[in-house]
Amino acid sequence: MKPLRLLGALVLLCVATLAQTNPVPMIYQPLLPVTVKPGNGAFMLTINGTGFVNPVVTWNGSTRTTYVISNSQVQAQISAADVANPGTAFVNVVNPAPGGGISNTLLFPIQTPSPSVVVFPAPGFSGSGVSVAGDFNNDGFADLAVADNTNTGNGFFINSYLGKGDGTFNPPFPNHSITPVAFMATGTFNKDSLVDLAVFDALDNTTIFLNHGSGVFIQRQVFHSPPFGLATGDFNGDGKLDLVVPGYMLEIFLGNGDGTFSQGTFTYGEAYSFFFTPAVGDFNGDGKLDLVVPDSGGNMLVFLGNGDGTFQQPVFYGSCNGGNSATTADINGDGKLDVLTNQGSILLGNGDGTFSCGREAKFGGPGVTFSPPLLGDFNGDGKLDVALETLNHAIYLSLGNGDGTFQPAIQLASDNATTLAIADFNSDGKLDLVGTSLYLQSPIIFSPASLDFGTQNVGTKSQPRNVTALNDGGSALPITSINIGGSDPNDFSQTNKCPSSLPIGATCPIAVVFQPQAGGSRSATLNVNYQGLGSPQTVPLSGVGAISTVTLTPAKLAFPIQLVGTTSSAQTATLTNTGTVAVNISNISTSGPFTESNNCPSSLPIGQSCQIQVKFEPVQKGLVTGNLSVTDDAAGSPQTVALSGMGTAVKLSAPKINFGNQQVGTKSSPAPVQVTNVGPTTISIYGISIKGLNPGDFSQTNNCKKSLRAGDSCTIQITFAPQVRGKRSASLHVSDNGGGSPQTVGLLGNGT
Repeated sequence: MKPLRLLGALVLLCVATLAQTNPVPMIYQPLLPVTVKPGNGAFMLTINGTGFVNPVVTWNGSTRTTYVISNSQVQAQISAADVANPGTAFVNVVNPAPGGGISNTLLFPIQTPSPSVVVFPAPGFSGSGVSVAGDFNNDGFADLAVADNTNTGNGFFINSYLGKGDGTFNPPFPNHSITPVAFMATGTFNKDSLVDLAVFDALDNTTIFLNHGSGVFIQRQVFHSPPFGLATGDFNGDGKLDLVVPGYMLEIFLGNGDGTFSQGTFTYGEAYSFFFTPAVGDFNGDGKLDLVVPDSGGNMLVFLGNGDGTFQQPVFYGSCNGGNSATTADINGDGKLDVLTNQGSILLGNGDGTFSCGREAKFGGPGVTFSPPLLGDFNGDGKLDVALETLNHAIYLSLGNGDGTFQPAIQLASDNATTLAIADFNSDGKLDLVGTSLYLQSPIIFSPASLDFGTQNVGTKSQPRNVTALNDGGSALPITSINIGGSDPNDFSQTNKCPSSLPIGATCPIAVVFQPQAGGSRSATLNVNYQGLGSPQTVPLSGVGAISTVTLTPAKLAFPIQLVGTTSSAQTATLTNTGTVAVNISNISTSGPFTESNNCPSSLPIGQSCQIQVKFEPVQKGLVTGNLSVTDDAAGSPQTVALSGMGTAVKLSAPKINFGNQQVGTKSSPAPVQVTNVGPTTISIYGISIKGLNPGDFSQTNNCKKSLRAGDSCTIQITFAPQVRGKRSASLHVSDNGGGSPQTVGLLGNGT
C-alpha cells in the first residue's frame, strides 16, 4: 500500500466536497465478481455498502477509477495487470474529509477454481487460537496479531507477526496487554490509515491499541465493559468508527477519532439474557447502520439505527435457530443484506429491515465457539463459503451454492482455537485460516478425492478411472513422482500424463486400474510427490475382489429345418449365478440368423437364474451357425451357446397327408402337394420318391422338372391304394439342392 499517495488523492477530492461530515463507509460481501482466475483481463468490480459520499475505491491501497452508482453502490475499473497473477487484493472504499475515512477491508482472491479445499498446517507457526489478520504495515502482505495468554511473569502480550507474503513471518513483536485476551477486532480508530486493534479481555475490559507501524501497537484507552463480542461501524455518521459491545447489556461506544471512545446514550438489556457478536449493516436501505444481535435465548434481535448512535426498539426473530455470533452478506444474491450465524441460522433480508428464515446451514460438529463465521470464496467458484471453529476442536468449511444455501460441512483440520482469522498469507490467491496453527491451502487438488472401484472379479482388470490433478497454487508445481502405496499396492496400477512441472492452473490425468489379486476388501493409495506444502498427497483407493461365476446351459442349441424368411419356435438357454456376488450383465446378443429375448436383469442376484429365448430366422438355404453371447463381469465372460440351423428354400404345401379309410384294392383320389421355390435363385430337383414302411401302398405323379426357378411352383399328386387292411404309412421325399434335402411329407391311411 501507499498511504501517503492515498491521502494525497483524498485531499484533492476534499476540494469538491460539500461542508458536511462524511461517514466512514462500510462495504459488504460479496464483491461482484467474487473472484476471477489469473489472467482474466480487465473487468468492472461492483461493491455494495453503506455511506458512500464522493468515494474512491482502493485496490491494495492504490486508487482505481471509481463510478458512483448510488450512496450504497460503486464500481471500480480493475485492469488486466491487477489480476494477471495469483494473489489476493485488499479492497476498500474511502470517503474524503471532512469526516470520511477508510471502510472495512474485503479480500478479493485471484485464483484457479478447484472442486474442493484441502489445508495443511504451515511449519514454524504456533498461536494461541485468539488472533486477527490485517495489513498492519501497509506493505500489501497479510499480517497477524496473536494473543499470547501464557503469562511467564512478564504479563500478557499481543504478538504482531508481519507477513512476508510467502506463508512465513518476521519474528513477532510483543505488545503488552493487561490480562488474557478473549477476542480482537480491527479498525482505523484514529484516522491515520493504519489498522488498529480493539481487544477485550477476561476482566470485562475493552482496550484500544493504536498501530504505530511496523507491528508496534501502543495502548490508548481501557474502558470497562462486559463484552461477549465486538463489532465496529460509524453508527452516528460523524466519520469516526464506533464500537458496539454486547454482553450483559448491549452498549455503543462512540469514537472520538483519536483512538479513544465515549460511552453513548444507547443501552439495551433484558432480564436473564446475554448478547453476543452482532451483524452490522444497513438492513432497511435508509443509509443508517443497523444491528442484528443474537441473545442467549436463541433469538435474533433486529435494531434499526436512527443514524445518531441510537437504535429503535428491537424486533425479535426466535424461530431461525439462533447462534452467538453473526455476520452480514448478501448470501442469496438478491441484492439485499442477509445475516448468517455460527449456529447455521440464516436470516434472509427483505430489504426493509425485516427478515425471513432461510434454510439452516449444516456446519457440522457439536456446537460452535463464540467466533463469528468467516465468509470468503475458498475454492474459487465465485460463491461465498463459510468457515468456523466448533466446540469439538475442529475447523469446518461449508461450500456455498450461491443461492442462500450451503453444502454439508467438511472438516478441514483439528484445532482448538477460540477465534479464526482469514487472509491469503502466501499470495497464491487462495484464502488461508489461522487457529492455533496457520493453515495454508494445498497447491494441488485432486478430483475426485478418492476412488472406490466397487466389486471386481479376482484377476480381472477394471476400466481405468481418472484422477485429475489441478495446480491451483501460485507458481508452477514440480512433480517428482507418482506411485501406488498402502495396504494392497499390487491390486492397483496407475499411468499418468503429468509433466515434471505442472503450470499454474493446469491439470493432468492419472488413470488408475483395479485388478484384485485376492477376494475381499482391497485398499491402497495413489501417492503424488511434489515440491511444496503437504507433499506427498494421497488419494485413497478401494475395491472388493470377488469370485463371480455363472453357467449358461445348454452348451448348444440345434434348430430343425426352417423355411427361409420364416421364424422358428423359441428354444431356451438358462443363465444361472453360481458365484458369491451378484453378476452384472452388460450385454446379451446373438450372431448369425438368430434372435433373442430375455428376462435377465442388469444385475443377477446370487443363486438366481434367468431365461434367454432364441429363435432361428434363416435368410438363405443351407446350414448356418451362430452364437448366443452373454457379456458380464463373471469369470470366463463372455459365456456362449453354439447355435445351428438349416435353412431351406423349398416350401411344401403340407407337412402331412392323412387319406383316412380306403377299401383294399381301390385307389383314392389324388391329393396334391405343391412344391415352391421361395429362394432368390433357381434350385435343382434331383428326384421325387416315396419311402417308408409301406411305400407300395402310395404312388405319385408330378409335373416338376429338373429345375425350379425362384418363385415358381410344381405339383405332386399322391394316391393311396392300400394292399392290405390296417394302418399304412410312408413319406414323400423330394431331393434337391434347396437346403435341408430331402424335404418330406408324411403319408397316412387305413386299409379297410
